[in-house]
Amino acid sequence: IGDNPTMVDVQPTHSASEVNRQNFIETFGEDRWQFDAAGWHFIGLNSLVMNTALPCEAEQCEWLAEQLSDAHSKPVALFIHKPLYRNAPDDAELAATSFRYVPMPARSNLVDMLKNVNLRLVACGHVHQRRDYTFNNVRHIWAPSSSFVVRSEEKQELIGVKEVGLVEYLFQPDGFEVRHVRAAGQINIDLFSVPEPLTVG
Repeated sequence: IGDNPTMVDVQPTHSASEVNRQNFIETFGEDRWQFDAAGWHFIGLNSLVMNTALPCEAEQCEWLAEQLSDAHSKPVALFIHKPLYRNAPDDAELAATSFRYVPMPARSNLVDMLKNVNLRLVACGHVHQRRDYTFNNVRHIWAPSSSFVVRSEEKQELIGVKEVGLVEYLFQPDGFEVRHVRAAGQINIDLFSVPEPLTVG
């Protein structure tokens, strides 16, 4: 649907828009969701509208406040496209990597809202690297891409594991398990090894 504006100089060439968001919704369904299962409170958010000042950003924030108030003491699992941050909420926003994470100040606002619930998991993707780490008792799982990796560290720094694959979760009231798996036939295709399409003219 496009990407977020940031507080640093580099801005997206294709900004998120309501038209693109509606196209997504018509094709895939709602861009935010909530349900309870296995003793958990699951929430999915659209990270790409954060920091856009689109009306749907404020609507999502109000909606999230309602969902969090209904969580009570249940463990909360947040599913979001972009990682909240690399290592910690106060990570500096750098021009070279600002597009990888939820941008400021939306990140700070979201982190503040989540402080009031029993947040146990942040599940995300976007970076095309597999990663599993814990910060302040919250486990952060970065799902790898199912399509390609960026092998060159000049084009993308190594943060986790550069491989394609999938993530499986098994939730129980007292915790959850994570499995990093690969579908049959998946291989680590490097984005920059794919030939450019031929142009005829």
